[in-house]
Amino acid sequence: MINPVLMKEIKVKMRSWKAAGIIGLYLLILAAVAWFITYLNNNDMYSATINPQFSIGAYTGIAVIQFILILFIVPALTAGAIAGERERQTLDLILCTKLKPRTIIVGKLLASMSHAILLIVASIPMFSIVFLYGGISVLEIAQLFGFYMITAIMAGSVGIFFSTYVKKTIAATVLTYALGIFMCFGTLFIAAVYIRVFYNYDYQGYFPLFFANPLAGFSSLLMDQFGGQYGGLNFIPGLNFTNPYGYKGTDPWLINIYVDLGITVVMLFLASIKINPIKRNIFSFLKRKRKAEIIPKPN
Repeated sequence: MINPVLMKEIKVKMRSWKAAGIIGLYLLILAAVAWFITYLNNNDMYSATINPQFSIGAYTGIAVIQFILILFIVPALTAGAIAGERERQTLDLILCTKLKPRTIIVGKLLASMSHAILLIVASIPMFSIVFLYGGISVLEIAQLFGFYMITAIMAGSVGIFFSTYVKKTIAATVLTYALGIFMCFGTLFIAAVYIRVFYNYDYQGYFPLFFANPLAGFSSLLMDQFGGQYGGLNFIPGLNFTNPYGYKGTDPWLINIYVDLGITVVMLFLASIKINPIKRNIFSFLKRKRKAEIIPKPN
């Protein structure tokens, strides 16, 4: 019942010291952020008791740092999944097995994502500091970690896609980071130019292009969890988090999750087509046949 590629990759990766080293460094960074926020609150001379608003600050600080770390770590873990096999000349051995192309792609994705998922799960105790001050519920923590998982899987599928279509690991990593930067900041630039030209910055609502922006979806989630105070980032054109339809289920971060799932399915589907040796041979045969029909045979 377990994907054989996933089982093999986990046995190989988890034996090395790198897995424990990455988890330790990751948790050390989050612990440093949590300690710094707690230190600032305990040394507030204007507060004689614990400020309940501190939980929002601590929750936001740890959540933002973890989200940034996920966006940086996941592409590096997945961009070399297929390209690395091709460089080691072991990809043909995998393709010779009875495994289907989609099984290989999904197994490589899950194996590469195992580190990221383990990092997310290992950071759950760091958020326990928030419950010391109140203001954040278990449901909101679950929503945050669910958003982490979906975003990480989407970023991982992008890395798998470029790893399949690009022969070198370095090139696949660069392209994965480039697309991630475009989704986070390029969409902001395009929206700003569009709104400036056609609306003169008088744009009300949520710009549709931001539904594919992980940073915009993450900001929408935090604003939604803070009691519907959507006005925090309204100074950015197109980032008005107010629900424009007036009914539940249309929050921008929910639509962002649906878009991420769609991107994941498309990327994995294209990667499975590219890695399929049968279809690749068929396309090569049709291409050679068409070329032979165009070029006349010598008499």
